[in-house]
Order: sequence, then C-alpha cells, then structure tokens
Amino acid sequence: MKRYYALILPLSLASLSFADGVVPNAFAATEAPGTFALTSTGTAGRTYQMTIAASQLAGMVNHNISGMTFRVNNSATANWPPADVSFASWDIYMGQGVAPSAMSNTFAANFIGGATQVRSGGLAFSAGSFTAGASGSTPNAFGPMISFNTPYLYTGGDLALEMRFSAQIGSTVQSPFDAVAATDTGNGWGTLFSGRWTSNAAGTTGGNANFLVTNFQSTAVPEPATMAVLGLGALSMLRRRRK
Repeated sequence: MKRYYALILPLSLASLSFADGVVPNAFAATEAPGTFALTSTGTAGRTYQMTIAASQLAGMVNHNISGMTFRVNNSATANWPPADVSFASWDIYMGQGVAPSAMSNTFAANFIGGATQVRSGGLAFSAGSFTAGASGSTPNAFGPMISFNTPYLYTGGDLALEMRFSAQIGSTVQSPFDAVAATDTGNGWGTLFSGRWTSNAAGTTGGNANFLVTNFQSTAVPEPATMAVLGLGALSMLRRRRK
C-alpha cells in the first residue's frame, strides 16, 4: 500500500496568509468625515503623496504589499465613474517615510533612503466599479484593486507612498473618494497620517491634501524557519512507503 506523508505542509501554507489593512485604522469599518477628488482631467495629471505612522501598519509588518484601493464617500449619490475612465500612466512609489508630523511640501524629502517603484503603466476603471449607496456611519465598499507590478516588503516603521498619474480620460466626473480632511487633526491628520498633492504628474512640491481612506492588500512573508518547514512538507508529499 502506498502512503503519502504531508503532515507539515498545511501548517506551512497557512502561514502564507492574505490580509487587508485599512488606513486610517479608525475608519476601517466606519465612514470617514471628509472626501477627496483624487483624479483630474487636467492635462498635467496629478501627484499625490501620503505618509503613514508605523502604528497604523502594525498588522502588515513583514508583509508584501501588493495593491491598494479606495472607496466612494457617502456624499456621492451615484456609483463612480459614470462611464469608463482610463489613465495613460499611473505610477506608484513606496519607501521608508518621515513621520506624518514631519511631512514636507517637497515630495522627495518625505522618503528616507529613496523610493521604490512598485507600479508603472496605464490604469482603467469600468463604469460604476466604485459603488455608492451606503448611508450614516456605514461606509461604501472598496472599489477595484490597483495592483502593483512588484510587491513592496514592509518591515516596519513609518511609510511613504506616492502616486503620479496622467489625466483622466473618458468621464469628466472626478472621483469622490472617502477621506480625512487636512484640517481634521482630531482624527489623526498630521500625527497618524498626512498627505500632499499637486496638479502635475511631474511635480516636485505640493500642498496639504485630505488623506484617502486606503485599503492595502498584503501577504505575510514566512520566517526562514517556516520556509524550511515548507520545503520539508513538500518533500514529505513525494515520499512513498510500501508495506
């Protein structure tokens, strides 16, 4: 009789878990009090940058961040976009960042040790893919994921993220995304998170921006010992015994 031994493998695969992390944490399941029109039909496009305190990312330490998404604010009366929209380019950069309280109007100064490009290329959203309709303190569902070309390994500390994207083509209605206003220091703007923006995809400086409620998709990275167990588990499946 042939037997296959795979006693360890299920535990190993469980360690390769997927997770979502919403920043700001306080608004993971609650409507934020502000909004921000991230996209623009302006020919120069836009640059949007955020800094996030380590305390907001505790659940993603030693995770590969592979994508992000936003949601429509409750003030919106219809799904967004009303018609298909596209962007010729939508580039994203990530890296160790300054503390939100120390965020500068100079984009490059908010990265410590430089930035890593995690996404490049065009982007498109189909009509109605960001749904509206929620009310009160209940938030709308998050929209389609903006996937990264290369996952970013987050190992802890304050984080900076920058998006540089071209003009919105198609519908002229801007994205009414859920956000925390730059004046809303009581909800953590300027201490737990901060934002900057400018109406130019090649901009080097900007001004205060409302902070987008952002859902990050990430995958836990196994510890070296777990990787060894994974290898042993795979080998055990190949072993056969005859009795």
